[in-house]
Amino acid sequence: MKIKTLDIYGYGKWVNQRFDFNDKMQLIYGQNEAGKSTLQSFVRSILFGFPSKHRRVNQLNRYEPRHTDNYGGRILLTDTVFGDVWVERTANGVYITDNDGNQLEENSLDLILGGLDENLFDSFYAFSLRNLQELSNIDSERLGDYFLSIGTVGSDKFLNVAKQLEKDADQIYKAKGKKPQLNQLLNEYDHLSQALERLKGDMARYDALIAEQQDEIETIEELNQNISEIESKIRRLDKLIDRYEVYQKDQAAQRELERLVYTNMDKEAPQQLDDALHSQAESQKLITQMEERIRNLNSEMSSLTRLNWSRNHISERRKWISDTEHIKDVQLRLEHVIERIQEQSNLMANIAREGQFYPEKIVETVNFEQEIEQGHAIQAQIDDLRGQQDSLQEQRKVFLDQRRELQAYSATVRQQYAKLESQRMNEEAQLMQATSLKHYFLGFIFVILGLSIATHHYLYQSTAIYRWLAITLLVIGLLSVFYIAIEHRKHRYEFANSPVLNKMNELKDKDSQYQERSQSLGQDINQREASLRTVATELEKQRQHQQRWLVSLGFYPTADAELIIKSNPVKQYFEAEKIRSQYEDERNDLTFEISKWRNSLAPLLERFPFSDNQEVRALIRHVEETEVSLARQFERGKAMEERIDNAKEIIASQEANIKEKQALVENIYQATNSFDEIDFRQKVQFNQQIEQLKEKRTLYAEQMVGYEEELALVKSSQKLNHEYNQLQNDLIMNKNRLQPHHHQRANLEVAIKQLEQDGSYQGLNQELENKRAQILDLIQEWGRKKIATDLIYQTLRQGMDNPIPEMNKMANEIFSLLTYGRYTQIKLNKTGMKVRQFSDLLFEPHELSQGTLEQLYVALRLAFIANASSMVSMPIMIDDAFVNFDEIRKTSMYHVIEKISEDHQVLFFTFDLQAQETFGSKQETINLDLYSEQNEDHHSEIIDKKEGKE
Repeated sequence: MKIKTLDIYGYGKWVNQRFDFNDKMQLIYGQNEAGKSTLQSFVRSILFGFPSKHRRVNQLNRYEPRHTDNYGGRILLTDTVFGDVWVERTANGVYITDNDGNQLEENSLDLILGGLDENLFDSFYAFSLRNLQELSNIDSERLGDYFLSIGTVGSDKFLNVAKQLEKDADQIYKAKGKKPQLNQLLNEYDHLSQALERLKGDMARYDALIAEQQDEIETIEELNQNISEIESKIRRLDKLIDRYEVYQKDQAAQRELERLVYTNMDKEAPQQLDDALHSQAESQKLITQMEERIRNLNSEMSSLTRLNWSRNHISERRKWISDTEHIKDVQLRLEHVIERIQEQSNLMANIAREGQFYPEKIVETVNFEQEIEQGHAIQAQIDDLRGQQDSLQEQRKVFLDQRRELQAYSATVRQQYAKLESQRMNEEAQLMQATSLKHYFLGFIFVILGLSIATHHYLYQSTAIYRWLAITLLVIGLLSVFYIAIEHRKHRYEFANSPVLNKMNELKDKDSQYQERSQSLGQDINQREASLRTVATELEKQRQHQQRWLVSLGFYPTADAELIIKSNPVKQYFEAEKIRSQYEDERNDLTFEISKWRNSLAPLLERFPFSDNQEVRALIRHVEETEVSLARQFERGKAMEERIDNAKEIIASQEANIKEKQALVENIYQATNSFDEIDFRQKVQFNQQIEQLKEKRTLYAEQMVGYEEELALVKSSQKLNHEYNQLQNDLIMNKNRLQPHHHQRANLEVAIKQLEQDGSYQGLNQELENKRAQILDLIQEWGRKKIATDLIYQTLRQGMDNPIPEMNKMANEIFSLLTYGRYTQIKLNKTGMKVRQFSDLLFEPHELSQGTLEQLYVALRLAFIANASSMVSMPIMIDDAFVNFDEIRKTSMYHVIEKISEDHQVLFFTFDLQAQETFGSKQETINLDLYSEQNEDHHSEIIDKKEGKE
């Protein structure tokens, strides 16, 4: 599967935008904020769904567009199982259609992705600086699960089921385990079998103890039955003793009733008498209170001095209140006018102060307007000079920024050059070590030995073997020297033709170009500074001319000429003076109206004097307070007269109530034949005693139900107590006989329990059978889970060889290529991962450097992608994942990516100049900066259209 076209309706900053990609390597180049992350998120969202507003797994942003309501887009996928298809996803859902516009099934996207989910895509196919090291806990078993989870839709769910079944099976049984349930049951079964064999000899003693225990139980039950019968008799006699005391109380109550006499009367008569007497007392008390209140009110009314005066001046009071309400509005308007006068005075002072002129020196005439026109001309010349000055300063700033940027580039180039010089020194040191004269030592030794033997042979005419030995040593020595010379020459040639030299020459050329451009910019900066000094001199002359013009018009030398020309503060000053004059006339009229109101208040002020005659608001409050006081006096007098009348009515009603209650009391005495209240109370008390005694006898009768005849036959309580004590003695004797049998039974139970603790034969035999049944059940359950696990794995692996060895081999090749042969092998097993160095040492991942560790994870990802391509083919997305690599690591990385892109589509999102130089010349590059400018223009048009509609 490959991504051919992105058609974005609205996603983040991209609105109505289309991108076409190459089938192999596609470089997407752009600065930060150019939209690289937005494009990657768009691809993820269309393939795997929009990120949730509440839970975002691999995407941190939903990229909802601001300039359009249409959220989403579509992607053209090629080389899928359905051919070329469009995958469209919006807020309304996802739709898959072919090139002819025919809509495919809903599960078509799952079939196209081949079971690949977003987490697996992020782990292997999406390269970024954030997730580059997410394979830190990888092992061969997890890699196998990853291979099984792709290529078949829904296989990840079967894998989870298989792992859970395998985990459940291990909890039931393990070959060498102790904690699993089946292991424990088998161990217990062995112990029970051994104990059962030991108990076969103890069965005879156990049966004898059981028989003896049964005899003791029967004897104890017989004694318990006797004790139960005696206890039942004791309880019956105990109840009879308790009820005999109640019987005696009932007889005493009967004798008391025969002595008392009952008087017939209404049940409510006592309460009616109490209510009538209480009502009479309360009425008499209320009459006394009302008489006292009438005396107090008459005395208080005689002390009200203003009441008569207020009643005699009702019409004048109404006119004074009406005039006072009007004067309140007049006073409010007067205060407002005084504030406006003060505001205009302050405004005039502020205008003169802010405009910086002397009011007494300025007269608004036609000549003043002409002088203002002259100031316009002077200000225009100053503005023109300021514009020239600003333009020159901006040009100077631009040249300074350009020179500063060139200097920074030059410093960067020099730093890179210094690093290359250091690398060159390292290469030189390696060359010296590789071309050391020590390498010739062995060859020279052979040559010297050969010459020595040849000399000895020619001098002493020794045997022919010395001649051949000398020739052999000379040939070996010369060949060794010749071979070492060739090897040294190769090293010197590699040193002389090192790519570092070309890079250093390029950096020198760049540095010289930056220096030349920086000097040219310095000349431009000097020219702008000279022009700035000339403009500043001319600007100072015009300012001095403007100051002389201001002084001639009556302004301060420091006045703002531009403000004077634009706003004309003198005109504002005279307008404010005119408004103040109008407010002063209105103030005089309002003051006259208030003085007339003061004269009309003369009668009121004679009766109720006012000390402060100047403060109008105080006089208004005095009039209002006086009127309120008079109104209160009037209302108070009226209220007191009403209270006196009310008190008289209460006295009359209470006297009538007293007479009515007295008649009711006499009727109660006559109905009960009572002489007075004392006689009536005594008869009521006798009636209550009779009722209480009858209630007691009723209660006693309820307690004696079922025992009446027995109680009548009892002669005395002493006889009952004697019979009760005799039964108690019988009970104690039976309980004493029971105790030895209990001891014997307890001893037998202890002996039996000891045998049972050692293991009863029948109990152990039954327990052994129970264990056997449990073991068989667990074996069947364990077998079902193991068979189901094997079936799931065999089904998923059907037709697929183990891909881990091939993937491991490819990862070794990629990792060796990335590290220039420094690391030769990656060892994967169930416990984790290690890497082998060229020196045959093994290293854990945490022992590697940051750059080497990232190269390791890149190699594993690429090997996985290559080996999984037969099941699912997905584009590789790289988001500047190699910014932490040095230049050499990047070179090897880009070489590997270029090789991978021959079989897999690679979408490379970057702002790396080295990537641009490596891949940009070989295929067309998408420059997002140009697209961003076009997109911003399009957004501006949309905003303008919306504002026009509004």
